[in-house]
Amino acid sequence: MLVVMLLLAACADEDGTGSPGTTDDPGTTTGSTQAPSASDTTVPTTAGTTPAGQCEIPPGEPFIETDSVQLTDLGEIDGVGVKAAMYPHPDYDEELWSQWGQGIVLDDGRFYSAIGDHLAVDGNSFVYEYDPATDTLTTVGDVLSYVDHVPGTWGYGKIHSQMVPGPCGEIYFSTYWGSFRDIAFEGNYTGDVLFRLDPFGRTLQPLGVPVEFYGQASLAAHTPGGLIYGEAVDPVPMSDEVETGPFFVYDVIDEQVVYTGPDEPHAGFRSILVDAEGTAYYSIGGGELQTYDPATGESATHEATIPGEVLRAATEPGSDGSVYGVTDEPDTFFAMRPDGSIEELGDALEYTASMALAPDGSVFYYMPGAHGDAPEWGSPLISVDTATGEQTVIVELNEAIQEEFGHTVGGTYSVAVSPDGGTIYLGVNGGEVGSEDEAFGEVFLIVLDLP
Repeated sequence: MLVVMLLLAACADEDGTGSPGTTDDPGTTTGSTQAPSASDTTVPTTAGTTPAGQCEIPPGEPFIETDSVQLTDLGEIDGVGVKAAMYPHPDYDEELWSQWGQGIVLDDGRFYSAIGDHLAVDGNSFVYEYDPATDTLTTVGDVLSYVDHVPGTWGYGKIHSQMVPGPCGEIYFSTYWGSFRDIAFEGNYTGDVLFRLDPFGRTLQPLGVPVEFYGQASLAAHTPGGLIYGEAVDPVPMSDEVETGPFFVYDVIDEQVVYTGPDEPHAGFRSILVDAEGTAYYSIGGGELQTYDPATGESATHEATIPGEVLRAATEPGSDGSVYGVTDEPDTFFAMRPDGSIEELGDALEYTASMALAPDGSVFYYMPGAHGDAPEWGSPLISVDTATGEQTVIVELNEAIQEEFGHTVGGTYSVAVSPDGGTIYLGVNGGEVGSEDEAFGEVFLIVLDLP
């Protein structure tokens, strides 16, 4: 109780009103090194000024902590400290254990992520917390335990979207179907569910289906504005090549969708770039980006084009306002400058599904070959200089993981960097060496301590 009182007093002393302070980086992942003991306690945040000066996370349902595993210290590889563990999960007849969404790091170093069983009927996904203080990876909840699910109906076999920060240090993520083939909206399944995770009060809370009868393939956040952006995809595509769905905006303070765009073609439904002003950008094909301006609530086509068909991943804004992204078809890095212009930064080695910007903005990190081809290059972590585009291999990981765990590092959809820039968190898919598919089947957390 004394710790909580001191935290509240410190928060109040910042501006004399009890409201949290601000930061110059509006896109920084949020958290607190000293967490309050209850979810309805006002908490400090470094995300920026919160709406109406509020910083209370509504109560949710307690974590359901089950399996945990301690990371194995693999020593140093090329001067980089490497620790790893296989994600613990239940033992049942799943379709495929995999990770498709990007995890998120708090200011205190805790890392949250998810894996799914890839099932359609009764599909389930599991949420995890890595605590660097104990080097332990723990299951803190599964989706079916928090929703009203009718056994034998469609479930939530993936968490495909990015985990994104809210204005009070909370986390938002969305479920996704394990498969849309022959999907049936019956029982209590009416589409994918948005969740709020409170890492301080240690609760999870379903917030409902943002767009009924659609899935949520990607999310992003305008954290200072308390807005979550999402791409909702129709499970019945117009053709094999054309998928449609609306862009939507969810207000985390009012807990409701405040904007839903038309059901229209998107290119990929894979990523939303958000600039320092909170404007969202998503790809609609041919290198074109559609925008949403939270100041006006209006959508428009951006004047500049990206160097590929699909916006596949993007970073948060850097200190100078630049945002970095990567395209698919072809695999090309680019920078969006504060004036909205697009500058190419060279080719990615192969298909890249996640990237993380260093806190000082000097480099971003990625691993090529997300869909199973990473071992062709040794499953490396690579840094890219944001000024020149020069790429440097930091460490190759495949050999060490094969030797210790008997699995390959097939690729990653989740690269995250700690607030101090010293630690990289990778969630990687991998299969047993010698198996029919060495790229998928299990998921590993790899934690890298940079020199």
